[in-house]
Parts: sequence; structure tokens; C-alpha cells
Amino acid sequence: MSLLFKAFNPPVVASNSYIIKDIESGEAAVIDAGVYNARFEAMLKSMNIEKLKYILLTHGHFDHIMGVKRLQKVFGGEIVIHEADADCLTDSKKSLAAMLGFDCPAFSCDKTVGDGDILTLGEEKIEVIHTPGHTVGSVTYKTDKYLFSGDTLFKCSVGRTDFPGGSAEEILTSIKKLYSLEGDYRVCPGHGDETTLSFERDNNPYTRGL
Repeated sequence: MSLLFKAFNPPVVASNSYIIKDIESGEAAVIDAGVYNARFEAMLKSMNIEKLKYILLTHGHFDHIMGVKRLQKVFGGEIVIHEADADCLTDSKKSLAAMLGFDCPAFSCDKTVGDGDILTLGEEKIEVIHTPGHTVGSVTYKTDKYLFSGDTLFKCSVGRTDFPGGSAEEILTSIKKLYSLEGDYRVCPGHGDETTLSFERDNNPYTRGL
């Protein structure tokens, strides 16, 4: 495997962003961008990234997308989101920004994806797994060793389901889908600490019995 990644966690929204780069080709992507600031820009430059191939969004809530417009202006990259959450990018009510008093600039995606779609960074494959429950269009991005789970699966917790489009039944079905993957993965969630799939299978109190 030739994939590098770094995590960025701004205090303003406390949502994780991830920078991934294929070493051999130099192609890179950012997964979620709740904030774009000088520190985030410095991290990208420290990885010798001058241009992004993708900005991958796990879902459309404001705390994962507020920095996307500025990020794309500087580093480019196709904005990718599941088709069911695409309207969150242009509607501050659907992104929850209006509800919680945040200014989230509107923008459109460049590409929508669905379950089972494959994106590439060089020779690295990124599979889209549709994992609704937190939102209708929530996805997990899967590489050979990583699961970027957004607000679906956290360390010893799961995403909220009480916002519009949320479903407690669906999020458990989505997590069951992740648990059914063979082997182990590093789980990189949208908030909080990194974990592993095997640890969550055994220890997550919200998913016992799946």
C-alpha cells in the first residue's frame, strides 16, 4: 500500500478532516473540510500537495463542509458526495447551518456517487459504501486499510439520528454492513479518536448483538 494520510481537527467545529495521498502518483484527496484555514493549508503543503484530485464528503452537514469552497478555490479537486445529500450543499436548512446559526457558503458538487462506486488515487482504490442513518446520503469511504466513516461509526459510539433524515434503524443496519467486512480496518471517524473495526465489533456498547 502506498497511501499516506494525516488528520486535521479544528476546534471551531471539532470535526475531523483527513488528507490522503498516493505516494507513487502524487494524487491526493481531502475527506471532509469543516474548516479551511492556514494550519490546514500548511498540512497540505507539508505533504507536497499542490492540487487535489477529490474533496470527498461523507455527508452534507455544515460541520463537514464549511471549508470546502475555500479549499477547492486554492487546491482544486472534484467535490464528491452521495446523491441523496447533494442538496445539503446549497441549502443551509438541510445542512443544519441555519438551525445552529452557522454561516455556510453555498456550493455545488462536481460528482455524485452511490453504493459500490470506485474512485482512484493512482493505483489506490476508494470504495464508496452507502451508510445511511445519520443522514440519508451518509457514506463511508473504504481503502485497503482504512474506513473513513464520517458520522456513522465512532469510537464506542454511533452517529446521532435525531436530525432530519436520521434513522436509528438505518444506522445500525449500516454499521452491520461495515462489521460484515472481512478482516480489520483502521476506522477514521468524523469526530473523536481513531479506532479499529475489530475493537468496535467487540466493544461498542451501541452495537451489541449486531
